[in-house]
Amino acid sequence: MKIAGIVFFVLVCGFSHGSAYDKGIENIRGEIEFMKKDDPDKYRDFRYALRHIRSINKKQRETTSIFVAKAVADHVHGKKYRFTSNEHRLNFLSVIMGIIRVESCFNPHAVSGKNARGLMQVHWPTWKQYFSSQEEAHDLNRNLSVGTQILGLYMNRSNNDLRLALYKYLGAKDDRYADKVIASAIAFKKSVLSNPIKDILDGAENGR
Repeated sequence: MKIAGIVFFVLVCGFSHGSAYDKGIENIRGEIEFMKKDDPDKYRDFRYALRHIRSINKKQRETTSIFVAKAVADHVHGKKYRFTSNEHRLNFLSVIMGIIRVESCFNPHAVSGKNARGLMQVHWPTWKQYFSSQEEAHDLNRNLSVGTQILGLYMNRSNNDLRLALYKYLGAKDDRYADKVIASAIAFKKSVLSNPIKDILDGAENGR
């Protein structure tokens, strides 16, 4: 999220540091297996998210993409967060995938020229009170939590109008930015509807 009228990224789709995620892959493998048995709906959305992330950011480490997809699925299925765009017929998952695609290209290490950080590019100077450190702004769960609360606040203030909420999230009335987010969200939705996933967990999704 930026507070200036110009969208400026230091990092776009590309390589991301993955050592921390590589070390945690054994744990997440078990969590994914448990999700598959315990919460099929969340597991389904995890797989859709992972497939989309792979297609968008092909240079990103596979382990990083797995962690990002799981964090998104966990977040979307949490009871705390729920908003949709009825005008554009987009559910919560599609909105979140759209904004992350435009903001950080699913790279949790992204930092903008305006010091916006993480998946949802939360503007550090404005919202730093919600993080214990700059490093925490890149924590998947914390960044999603803060970014979604900000966007949810703006959705409420905008009468659930996604475009108006995106203006506030960006900090400027920029139709190009709003169009990109909405188009990215619609593209994710179409990928889900047009190409349903097979009912099998492949090795890469399980961290193998």
